[in-house]
Amino acid sequence: MTNNDRDNNRYVVVDIETTGFSAAMHSMTEIGAVMIENGEIVDEFCQLINPGIPIPPGITKLTGITDEMVKDKPSVDVVLQCFFEFCAGCTLVAHNASFDMGFIRFNAEKHGMECNFNVLDTLRFARRLFPELTNHKLNTVAHHLNVELIGHHRAMGDAKATAHIFLKCMKIMEGYCFERE
Repeated sequence: MTNNDRDNNRYVVVDIETTGFSAAMHSMTEIGAVMIENGEIVDEFCQLINPGIPIPPGITKLTGITDEMVKDKPSVDVVLQCFFEFCAGCTLVAHNASFDMGFIRFNAEKHGMECNFNVLDTLRFARRLFPELTNHKLNTVAHHLNVELIGHHRAMGDAKATAHIFLKCMKIMEGYCFERE
């Protein structure tokens, strides 16, 4: 990959909120994403989702998302279609991507949609770049990199913080890898 190739890549940094931890047993309640082009945030996508099931009280306490907030919102299939259009031609980025992408891929397959994106995980970057941290949770990595995390456990707040973490990690990795080409 040349510097020019890397600079022209487009990324969509995504975060989701859910009713629980299992894609097969729980539902998405929100998706938030920011598009990065040439190292700058250029667009946003955020949508609450009607999960079709009650949101557990513990999840409402964590995210602030209530049944009332999602009752008139679109279903996951409608939201994913719009999200996939937003992401067309981009590499997806997430913090703990296996969680977010697990829900996205499960629901895409369930509704007959293709989900063929390259995916990068800022959690993996953080573990390699910052082994000294006691954990690599989003808030810990954000604090370590002086990234503002507003609205933690809401999709857009977490996606924005992850985007800034991603950009900082890319700059750090440039010093390690890309100058050797």
